[in-house]
Amino acid sequence: MIRMHSYRYLFYSGIVNGIGDRFSQVAVLTLLLQLTGSGLAVGAALGLRVLPYLLLSPLGGRLADRFHKKWLLVLTDVFRIPFALSFLLVDTKEMVWLVFMAMFVLACGEAVYQPVRKSLIATIVEKDDLVKVNGWEQLLLGVVLIAGSITGGVVAYVFGTSFAFWLNGISFIAAAVLILPLKSPPSSIHFEKEETRKRVHWEGWMIFVVVIQLVGATMDGAFNVLISVYGAETFHLGELGVGFLYGALGTGLVASFFFSSKIKTYGLPLCVALLIVEGMLHLLASRMANFPGLWMMFVSIALIGGVWGALLDAFLMKNMKAEEQGRVFGWMESWTNVQLGLMMFASGWFLDVFNARTLGLWGGGIGIIGGVWLLFFYFQFRKKQAFASVEEGSDVSCRNKERE
Repeated sequence: MIRMHSYRYLFYSGIVNGIGDRFSQVAVLTLLLQLTGSGLAVGAALGLRVLPYLLLSPLGGRLADRFHKKWLLVLTDVFRIPFALSFLLVDTKEMVWLVFMAMFVLACGEAVYQPVRKSLIATIVEKDDLVKVNGWEQLLLGVVLIAGSITGGVVAYVFGTSFAFWLNGISFIAAAVLILPLKSPPSSIHFEKEETRKRVHWEGWMIFVVVIQLVGATMDGAFNVLISVYGAETFHLGELGVGFLYGALGTGLVASFFFSSKIKTYGLPLCVALLIVEGMLHLLASRMANFPGLWMMFVSIALIGGVWGALLDAFLMKNMKAEEQGRVFGWMESWTNVQLGLMMFASGWFLDVFNARTLGLWGGGIGIIGGVWLLFFYFQFRKKQAFASVEEGSDVSCRNKERE
């Protein structure tokens, strides 16, 4: 499917962009530790990556609804090139300020890029193919996680951090070039210019989707902190353990593509049920006594998370109004990333008081309790027909495709 679809340009561009960014992130954190020897500097650098989403993701969404999406992606890639290369100038502790500034600007570009990308996918992909394409998006994340995070450390170690920074700069150029052949429907651009000054009408089902994503982001915030702690400290495997766990996440995300692409009928209850299953897997992971068992739990967590993430994005793209896509994705990127950052901060504080297994227990519990509450809320409002029309429309579309 991907070889014949215009989405392939976005996919290949995303692979190159993502791997370059991972290479750079590993190299930047290594450089900070070499120059400052401070874990606080590393934490501050990671925190800076979250802040731009608060304001700039909604801006990116608004731009996506008013201007040509493809050229917005190209411009954000080109804009980030000099800042990606600016790390090459940092060679003393006095120049560390440049690292923070460049990381902040790169994060600003990513905050604009993501809602525009999702909005473009919703524009160029037929509704019947949305689940499959969003499965490809999870596959992309898995490939980037495996090839970028693990290989990035090797590249920085063997060739030096400067080589990784050059690769990241080149990756932005390559990503921009790869997306140039993509042709988006010209009719949608004219339609957007007439409609985008109106406010987004947040329907009940859209707010429900936001809450699902916020519960998932809360659980993921704790999980992101636990990856390093489980690998390096709980099982005493150091960087090797952390690398294996990131590899497990990438493996699970790649596997999620094959599962999500087989699902023909889906809706919000299925997404919430899978969220609950993911929470249960977090609980099991927190109880694992051996590393191979933990590795398998991480694969399963990423697999289930990748499936419900693909289904939820597909459901959203299928049912929301075309002229509101950019702004809706912009606000969702903003809220979920801020929630993720806040939970990561809270988890760091939590680990000063409790151990990692307790944090894993609490993180999984949030997913389970939040999911059960959401299911109860959904069926209560379903009785009042609050979600009926959008759910029925989605199911009918999927069943029609199955008959064909």
